[in-house]
Amino acid sequence: MKALNFKLIGVFIFLIVLSFILMSNTKATMLLIKSVLKWESLNASLWLGFICCFVVHYLSIKDDTSYNGGLIFKHFGKFADSAFAIITYGLASTTSSSILKGVYIQQYFEEKVYFNHFDQIDIYSMLVVCLFLLGYSLYAAISALRNAVLLSQAELAIPIAD
Repeated sequence: MKALNFKLIGVFIFLIVLSFILMSNTKATMLLIKSVLKWESLNASLWLGFICCFVVHYLSIKDDTSYNGGLIFKHFGKFADSAFAIITYGLASTTSSSILKGVYIQQYFEEKVYFNHFDQIDIYSMLVVCLFLLGYSLYAAISALRNAVLLSQAELAIPIAD
């Protein structure tokens, strides 16, 4: 018999309860989403969050000789890698949130038309792409922070001299 994954069972139950709550309070949920997207400090909060996450990440890797980052790291070093991450994810998240605000208000509240000459498929395509970009940016920042603050249980490998 296989063991149960209680963590995923908990996530499933949480998502079912959350779905029920959201479906029961559709109007309030939609207004909450609208107020978050229209919050004037949203962009500043996103930028500050990314800066904090990637500065902590940089501090955790700056003396790590085994760090093997991406393309930017290989050419320009750890600092440039972290700075580029801040800029890339900051721009992706703030641009995505701005487009999401326009799409969401236009499609669900019909207060204002942000995208005049777009078909419905284009509007919903922007919604999907922007949700992905915003979600991925937040995931990358949280992952970088988590990797920085969680101590590994692994030991440093020491090569054997011949």
